[in-house]
Amino acid sequence: MKYKKIALIFPGQGSQYPGMGKELYDEFKSAREVYDKASEVLGYDVAGKCFKKPVLRKKIIHRADLDKTIYTQPAVLVTSYACYKVFEEMCRSYNVFPNISFLAGHSLGEYTALLVSGALDFETCVDLVQKRATFITDFSHDYPHAGLMAVVDRGRGLDYGKIDSLCKEGKVYVTLINSRNQLVVGGFKKNLEELSKKLKKEGMIATHLRVEGPFHTPLMKPAADRFKKELYKSHVSIALRPVIANVTSAAIVDPNHIKDELYDQIYTRVDWLSCIEKMIDNGADLFIEVGPKKVLSNMIKDIDPSIPKLNLEDLASLKKTLKELGASVKD
Repeated sequence: MKYKKIALIFPGQGSQYPGMGKELYDEFKSAREVYDKASEVLGYDVAGKCFKKPVLRKKIIHRADLDKTIYTQPAVLVTSYACYKVFEEMCRSYNVFPNISFLAGHSLGEYTALLVSGALDFETCVDLVQKRATFITDFSHDYPHAGLMAVVDRGRGLDYGKIDSLCKEGKVYVTLINSRNQLVVGGFKKNLEELSKKLKKEGMIATHLRVEGPFHTPLMKPAADRFKKELYKSHVSIALRPVIANVTSAAIVDPNHIKDELYDQIYTRVDWLSCIEKMIDNGADLFIEVGPKKVLSNMIKDIDPSIPKLNLEDLASLKKTLKELGASVKD
């Protein structure tokens, strides 16, 4: 077998785009069933939210529902899982049995990983993601002057110690460690603006992100506490495959550990860099990003460019991935 330990990784909020998943939806019944079941659980047309294009009125592009957290998070989960179900179906059809050794997801994507692992059933997962998005949105309204900012150093690896120090001085939090060259910080916008000036003097690029709140910062703890009540009464099973946790980078399978992770994740930094390094250190020799865009694949390029990467979001990428895994796919 060409690849001995494959890691499936699932994207989070920010990977969404109008039309995501439509090719697979049109081509495969298994994909349509995922969208239809999600629509039953949520009470609205999930496929419609994913496929509807932004509207141009009076030379202004009106923001689609897909870019609102309350819809974005379920939509990305459902699209990613639909991609996975098609992948699973086609692997069986071509007698391809990839050795999937690791699962991981970036922020929201951790729910997709847990769904694929068997720790969460579909209805529970969709319901939890909807509640998570609702509580996050509600509490973000309490912090209208808070947000997130991406920090990039294209010339060299980021000095995390220096950035941590600057963040503490400026009362800002590191929220996402994405790669060796890129992270995200969060807090009140006036503090972010001051930090931005300091970072630019150090030769770094700081960009304010268009998000609805200070995700993964201690400011979100009230949302996490409200979500905890729903989370801890939900049924979670033992995962059939290890999921590499966002917060601790530990391989979690136990229901209690999973619940603790999902609670902590809302108001604690996501260390994606350590997640990827953990899988590589344990033998991962291929990463397949399952879901919209290739945001995570691009992050892995910064972490270890030697590791092969594939993705699966449409017919072309599905065919390419199956061929690489050994399927004789006809054109």
